[in-house]
Parts: sequence; structure tokens; C-alpha cells
Amino acid sequence: MKKVLHMISVFSTAALLFTGCKKDKPAPAPVPDEPRPIVGFTAARTDSVDFLSYQFTSTATNYKDILWQFGDDSTSTEKAPKHRYAFDGLYHVVLTARNSQGFSAAREIILNVADPNFDRTKVGESYFRTIGGTLTVSRDNGGGPNANEGSLKVVDGDPNTKFFQSGFSGDLVLKYELNTPAVAGAYTITSANDSPDRDPKGWTLQGSEDGIRWINLHSKSNEVFAKRFQRIIYHFNNNVAYKFYRLNIKVNNGARDFQMAEWTVNKKQP
Repeated sequence: MKKVLHMISVFSTAALLFTGCKKDKPAPAPVPDEPRPIVGFTAARTDSVDFLSYQFTSTATNYKDILWQFGDDSTSTEKAPKHRYAFDGLYHVVLTARNSQGFSAAREIILNVADPNFDRTKVGESYFRTIGGTLTVSRDNGGGPNANEGSLKVVDGDPNTKFFQSGFSGDLVLKYELNTPAVAGAYTITSANDSPDRDPKGWTLQGSEDGIRWINLHSKSNEVFAKRFQRIIYHFNNNVAYKFYRLNIKVNNGARDFQMAEWTVNKKQP
């Protein structure tokens, strides 16, 4: 037993001596920090006529990767990409640059993509007049669609006539089926001759290709018609030829009844 303990002691002592003699490994040399990215870019129209097309050019430095976000769900990793927007409007354009150590920087601008020749006071042809079709409503005037204040008066092109519905309850739907599909980009509503409290105040315009699946195109929640027989033009972005358009009237100005002189769905510009 004493012999065994002696051997263990010898080996332990040797191990300690070996460990003490072993040199420590040198610490790894520190990796120097790379310069942080600096981000900048320019945006310019590529064509004097095609106002939707832009040339973007990065002036970023100290980066390994870049990412463009054009504000319309499109992206690019090129240094100088060209991009064409589908519609006019305000877009948040972001360029992000990152170096190999994961440091990043970004720059954002709000890009106003606008047609220099667009006039918001003008509207194109009414498809109800040039294409034609069929109007239906969820509930008509008591005398029917052809009555003196029936629903057909709202699409007859005469602001001096009107559609009147008694007992308005916030669920009026006007639906127009065009004879052939058309791309609309605007619509108009004209106030009727009397009782401003009957005017529409809140609504949603929708489009559909098949009359089943509907897409929201535009909405208002607190519209005010300042005078009688006033026509207001509403523009919206759209590039789909819909066969069906419908107006869901949800709110009027407090009356128990509803009235509207005219409704049209239009080509965006003349």
C-alpha cells in the first residue's frame, strides 16, 4: 500500500512540474475594427416623359453589402439600380450598407413620384356613359329604380336629379357592372339639391373582376359637401381593368334619409 501511495505522489509531482514548465499560449492578435459604413445616394428620373422611372446611385463607402428598399415592396442589391414605379405617390426609399464585421448604416428619403402634367382638378371620361352597363342597389327608392328619385337618377348624367332613399341605415351599396372591363383611376360624387344632412359622409369604393372578390380602391370617412350640386373628384391608384365597381355608403350627415345627385367611375385623366 505504501508503495502505491509513493508512486501516486511521484506522478503527481511530475505532473505539477510539467505543467509549471509548459509555456502559456500567446493570446490571439486583436482584429482591427473596419471603418464604419457611410451611406448616401442620389435619385433622378431617367426620362423626361416617363415620370415613373428612376435611376438610383449609391455613394456609400466602407461597405461589403448594400440593400435598396424602394418603398413599394421592391428591393435591389446593385450599386446603381434602375427602378420603375407602378403608380405615382410618396415612397420611403432606404439604402442600407453593411461591412464584413456586421456594422451597418442607412439613409432614408421620401421620394415624391408625380406626373408633372397631372391636374387633380380634371378627370377623364365617365365609363358609365362611354362603356355603359347595369346599376343595382342594395335597397332602392320606394317607387323603384325608374321612379322620379329612383336609383337610376344617380347615373343619368344630370346633377339636377337625384337618388333618394328613406330610412338610411348605413348599409347602402351601389354596384355598377360595366359592359366591358376598364381601368379606372378616379370617381366623382355630386351632392343633391337640398338637405345637406342627407349627403354621403363616409364610404368605400371597391373594384372586382368577377363580382365575388372585391378590392378596396379608395375610402372617405368624414367628407363634407360645402354646397349643393357640388361635384368632388377623387383620384386613386389602380392598373387593373375591373368589370364591377361598387360604392359602399356607410355614413351620412345625420339624417334618417339619404340622397345623392350623381356618381361616376372614370378614367384617371382626359
